[in-house]
Amino acid sequence: MQGQQDSSKEALLKQKTILIQESVRPDEDGNAKRGMIRLLIPLIVLVVAVRVFDPWPIETIRLKYFDVLLTSQEDRDSDLIALYNIDEKALEEKGQWPWPRSYLASLNTELAERGAIAVVYSVLFPEPDRFLQDGEFALSMQEIPTFLSAVATIDTDRRDGWEIGVASMGPVLENAMQYNGILPNVQALQEASTGTGVVNAAPEVDGLVRRIPALINVQGQLYPALSVDVLRGLAGDPSYQVRAGESGIEAVRIPAYDTIQTDSAGRIWIDWNTTFKQDVENKIVYVGVTAAGISPLVPTPIGQLFPHQIQANLLETLLRGSAPVRPDWSLAAETLGLLILALLSALSARFLPVYGVAIGIFTISSLTAISSVWAYLRFGMLLDASLPVLSALTVGGAGVFQRMLTEYRLKMQIKGQFGTYVSPDLVKQLQDDPSKLVLGGETKEMTFLFCDLVGFTPLSESLQDDPQKLVWIMNKALTSLTDVALKNGATVDKYIGDCLFLLWNAPLDCDDHEEKAVITAVDMLIALKFLNDELEEEGIQCLNVGIGINTGLCVVGNMGSEKRFDYSVVGHPVNTAARLEGKTRQMIKRGEPPVLIGEPTAKKVPDMVRYVETITVKGQSEPLRVYTIDI
Repeated sequence: MQGQQDSSKEALLKQKTILIQESVRPDEDGNAKRGMIRLLIPLIVLVVAVRVFDPWPIETIRLKYFDVLLTSQEDRDSDLIALYNIDEKALEEKGQWPWPRSYLASLNTELAERGAIAVVYSVLFPEPDRFLQDGEFALSMQEIPTFLSAVATIDTDRRDGWEIGVASMGPVLENAMQYNGILPNVQALQEASTGTGVVNAAPEVDGLVRRIPALINVQGQLYPALSVDVLRGLAGDPSYQVRAGESGIEAVRIPAYDTIQTDSAGRIWIDWNTTFKQDVENKIVYVGVTAAGISPLVPTPIGQLFPHQIQANLLETLLRGSAPVRPDWSLAAETLGLLILALLSALSARFLPVYGVAIGIFTISSLTAISSVWAYLRFGMLLDASLPVLSALTVGGAGVFQRMLTEYRLKMQIKGQFGTYVSPDLVKQLQDDPSKLVLGGETKEMTFLFCDLVGFTPLSESLQDDPQKLVWIMNKALTSLTDVALKNGATVDKYIGDCLFLLWNAPLDCDDHEEKAVITAVDMLIALKFLNDELEEEGIQCLNVGIGINTGLCVVGNMGSEKRFDYSVVGHPVNTAARLEGKTRQMIKRGEPPVLIGEPTAKKVPDMVRYVETITVKGQSEPLRVYTIDI
């Protein structure tokens, strides 16, 4: 019977202990690599596709970024343009709006006398004056150049507008913003004015006005923006030159001034960094109604503005030649930058530690943003840094998340598979450094302990009618012994029926493993005494244990394939420890501590052991000097 038990134990010792399966370090695991590639490559393709198709959330983010650029410079006082606001105070003095045209004639005369260069009205005069004073207002326009406003409409087809001269190259009409009709001023005022332009604003996808169309298409007839026509009128030119290419409208030119760069729809980006005063001398004066409830407020990057304020900013931009531009190659450059940043982020997420990824993404994102700001301040170019930066953050963040998720899963796997076998401190060390679990074995000196429940077979026979209670007793006993083992830093290699196999100095180093093993044996006997007291109260016969301890060189590690491996220990000293445990029955009969310790262990802890005898064990020809605990 004893020989069969020993053979069974020996056979079980040769089996590999499955402590960790498919647990390899994330940066060395092919599956982890492929998992990151499967995540990052589609993500990079996605962010490039997002840039090409440009959905409205992405466009909105880009426009918000441009707002930062457009408002980044310090405000400057305009020395070219002034504002004349018809506010509540003016209405209190002269009466409700609309004023008689004679009031506006007087205003023209006043502004001319104060040295104004021109007057620009952003209010409409579509109907004859109720006091029949249009002639007086028209006559005043001879004192000072006067420009009037018109409105393009989409819900009417009126075309009784004015004629303008346009020399076009390319498909201008097809690309200009389309309107169905135009609402001009009364003919007498129209003919007396220096020029007329539309005051329509073109809100972006987020509702803000950033660009004003230089010219619009009303049923095949081009009409200029108000401030664009002011520029033409002051230059004394009779017409415009408009150029369009394959991508749309490219530029508008008034011969006396620099070419005005536009986007493909003929819109002009406004430089918003100007403050306008009310000093009118040698300035172009924009007249608008600011009294509440009359003129609409228009949202812009710098807040709600009235139409004449927007047009004043446009003219200031044109006169200074400070209109921002979006180069034709901007989309290609931004897409390339996005792709480069996404790839760099993916590489950093793959090869750098988490903090290194954060530093890397911050660095490349900062350089991208700085380059964009420099291009705007130096050349007036609007280049989008938001999406490349967002792509870097997205790809890098996804890569970091993938790594952290892989590492988390590995730690949880280590905890799940080692948590019941080693102490929490050892588990944490393995979690912090999974490299200790890489494939391969190493030769190490270790100490082994076998602890077998003695008397369990008779107990099982007495409880054959109550197997549940038997299992409860065995689990309770093994739990008590295991707690002692873990407290002393042991690794629980396996349970062999009612036998417990422990080892020290693997998977983590332990300098005093011989001493810990002997202390564990003592603590087990103490724990067993308390357990027996509890069992005795339940009317259950007491248990005993046999403990064998030995030290020696063995090979320990993960053995198997790259895809699946087990944590195992192989070596002669393991078998010796198991044989010593089997010999402890004689110690129990003699009333001595049921602990036998091999000489290699005893030599390391001479003060804790005493010599018992020299014995021979099965499978070994050489006799062994054995020791027991000195209590």
